Amino acid sequence: MLAYHKVNNINAQVGIYLRISLEDGDKQESNSINNQRKLIYEYLKQNNFINYSEFIDDGATGTNFDRKGFKKLLEEIEKGNINTVITKDVSRIGRNYVKTGFYIEDYFVNKGVRYISVLDDIDTYAELIGNELLPFRAILNDMYSKDISLKQKSSLIERKKRGRYIACYAPYGYKKNEKFIGKLDIDEDAAKIVKRIFNLFLQGNGTTAISRMLTDEQVPTPAMHLNMNADKDSMLYAIWKPNTIKRILKNKTYLGYMIQNKEKTLSHKNPTRIMLEEKDYIVIPNHHLPIINKEDFEKANEILDSKKRTTDNKKDKTILHDLIHCKECGKRLARRDDKGKIYYYCPTRTVFHLCDNKNYLPYYNIEENVFKYLSEYIKKYSNREVLEKEYVEEYSKNKTRIEEYNNILTKYSKELNKINNKLDILYNDKLNNVISSDMYKKYSSTQKEERKLIEEKINNINELIKQDKGQLYELKDNKNRVEKFIDRFCNLNNVDTETIKEFIEKISIDKNRDFHIKFKFDF
Repeated sequence: MLAYHKVNNINAQVGIYLRISLEDGDKQESNSINNQRKLIYEYLKQNNFINYSEFIDDGATGTNFDRKGFKKLLEEIEKGNINTVITKDVSRIGRNYVKTGFYIEDYFVNKGVRYISVLDDIDTYAELIGNELLPFRAILNDMYSKDISLKQKSSLIERKKRGRYIACYAPYGYKKNEKFIGKLDIDEDAAKIVKRIFNLFLQGNGTTAISRMLTDEQVPTPAMHLNMNADKDSMLYAIWKPNTIKRILKNKTYLGYMIQNKEKTLSHKNPTRIMLEEKDYIVIPNHHLPIINKEDFEKANEILDSKKRTTDNKKDKTILHDLIHCKECGKRLARRDDKGKIYYYCPTRTVFHLCDNKNYLPYYNIEENVFKYLSEYIKKYSNREVLEKEYVEEYSKNKTRIEEYNNILTKYSKELNKINNKLDILYNDKLNNVISSDMYKKYSSTQKEERKLIEEKINNINELIKQDKGQLYELKDNKNRVEKFIDRFCNLNNVDTETIKEFIEKISIDKNRDFHIKFKFDF
């Protein structure tokens, strides 16, 4: 696991990595960024490290590696600007022992990067006992993070059971009490809208009609009311959606119930959230003042249930139902049954008048076009000779380009080595008083500028190689998949549901009625 260098401490390009997260159970005083910095700077001084830069993640959990500061550190390593990484302890790198071990024992080693953990007595440049204990420290950090996560979850559940509302935002219609943590007060402005929605619905207006009415009146949506940043640039940010109306009508919060614990994360390492069953909800009645009376709430939900039963009794979905989208706004097309015929249209256009797609398309016409296109597609690629020819041409094209790029890369790498050697000689001459500091700055600045230009060129070439290698991989992978599909479909006479599911990911129809079909893979 040792990563040896030809540089000493004076020449080392050090990346100091500092991280703290109270979510991980880090103590503010002992693990503060300033405390870490003070400890590491003392170490740098004692060991004659003089070239260093900082990379900081303040408030970023160590259970995953999607951190701005850490990513920047990796970028500088890739550019060759960092060859030594120093942290206060191993847990600063991360608390996921598998990924922490990968970076320290695999990634850093392969990149020729020396890793030092000051408090753990780890230095991959030297033979230290701390190096041998590294895997165990990583596991302990992971276990500690898991323990903290379980304690935090347990604490949150207890607070929920005691009636504390702990979500980031209060439900629409309420606001958090400024004095008492976890208490909800009625937000008069939003509550008026909630009452109006129930009244309109009980008067016979549907969810679509209500959403259109509120949108036309420019009533702020729940997201706008809370000033949420998500989707602010979307044309639908200021639009009331029928599903939003439906969620409000079904939300028992407006009866005075506190309902929490509807979802949870998969684990302390995976932030993906999953919905829980209703039996696992934490429900506390009479938690806050109601906005809607019980009689109106039950009437509204009886109507919703009856509408749901009517919807459930409709005819089965068409084969293409879940695949058809509007090319102009991206929304899935809605279905309407009229006199025994099925039509599809853009709901954004019809309901909110915000889309240019005015088409009202007969389903048989959509299906006919898609099946015709797909049949021709299958027929074209059922010809093995055509497929093989196209594949070989693309494959050869990419391989030739990569070879050319590698030749250019070799040339630049040689130039870079020459510049680095010149800089090393200049630096040693300065240390030995052969040249003055001013002369060193003058000559080295020119070399460094030239080095920077070459490094930029190398990065650009590497990016191009990466792209072409990715395409090569896709070509090879797709060829194998194509062969399997050809075996199944080369004698196919009719396109059926299974064919659709195998091939098509999305069908978009634009305002000119042109079809844009996205396949699950590209040939």
